[in-house]
Amino acid sequence: MARTACPDCGEPVRPGDHFCEACGHDLDAPASAARDRPRSASVRWLTATEIADACPACRGRDFGADGFCEECGQRRPTARDHTELDLGAVAAVTDIGSRHHRNEDAVAIGVLDGAVAVVVCDGVSSSSRPDTASHAAADAAMAALLDGLADGDDRDTSIIAATRAAQAAATVVAGAHPGPNPPSCTFVSAVLTADAITIGWVGDSRAYWLPDGEGEPLLLTVDDSLRNSLAAKGVSGKAIDENPHAASLVRWLGSDATDTDPHLRTIAPEAPGRVLVCTDGLFRYRPVVADLAATVAATATGSPLAGAQSLTRLALDEGGQDNVTVALAPYRIEALDAADVTAARGSSEGSRT
Repeated sequence: MARTACPDCGEPVRPGDHFCEACGHDLDAPASAARDRPRSASVRWLTATEIADACPACRGRDFGADGFCEECGQRRPTARDHTELDLGAVAAVTDIGSRHHRNEDAVAIGVLDGAVAVVVCDGVSSSSRPDTASHAAADAAMAALLDGLADGDDRDTSIIAATRAAQAAATVVAGAHPGPNPPSCTFVSAVLTADAITIGWVGDSRAYWLPDGEGEPLLLTVDDSLRNSLAAKGVSGKAIDENPHAASLVRWLGSDATDTDPHLRTIAPEAPGRVLVCTDGLFRYRPVVADLAATVAATATGSPLAGAQSLTRLALDEGGQDNVTVALAPYRIEALDAADVTAARGSSEGSRT
């Protein structure tokens, strides 16, 4: 499939180009998470991409150049089973769950003067190497998102550039011969500024607005599922419920994706609250917005990191049937105005015992 955007900066490229004319990136390589792209000294960001140091099958630590375990032949995971990220103004936790062999979720968080950013991607399990798609997409998206915001782009423009960078990165990891089920993932991002919150998404990972006091909690995203697509066309609820593929995705990121422009939604809260961004590893246990909001109010107390930890533990305690990723960002207009962010700190842990 012809590449349409640079995986590092999101700028358009032409079929046949080998290097991006905007940033010089090698178009045959994925985006570099380590590249110091944001130019403002106030920009800080963390990503969950940290290559696993042990095989998930045999716990061996010797891997060949092709990334496969020398002991049992399992492919090396793209990231560790459990990672916690904390920037004070926003925090995230991602965990392998109880039933998967690898964590196919990815998350990145960032802060800069007057803004907080979150990106969450969930690898599509039916695709090959979904963890490579999700981590490449999340890393590339956060770099492009913060770069755009640092340059003064508005929230919509920055999220669109981030989505294009994520799509390009997911396409690159598929390689020259991606096969019938190339690496794919969902995408959801959130940007919080003093005047509003903007969400962009492709797929079925979600973002919520959860007011601290009175006010209606909101699901800010609409799943790109066959169920919702059929409902929008007027198909009856009974017919949808009887469709065995109702939960299937109709939009995603990857080399076989044909519709990757993000949905965008902006809200302007007048009172404090929290933005929750998560994968279905959490919301499958609280599918009703009001129930999820009540759970967050009761359990996700304290700092954003403590809240993300509590919600992750809840998902694990209730079965952990999927990878779970939770990112929490408080919305305080005065704090965002003052760029009230702490120094970056993060931790990663291997498999839980």
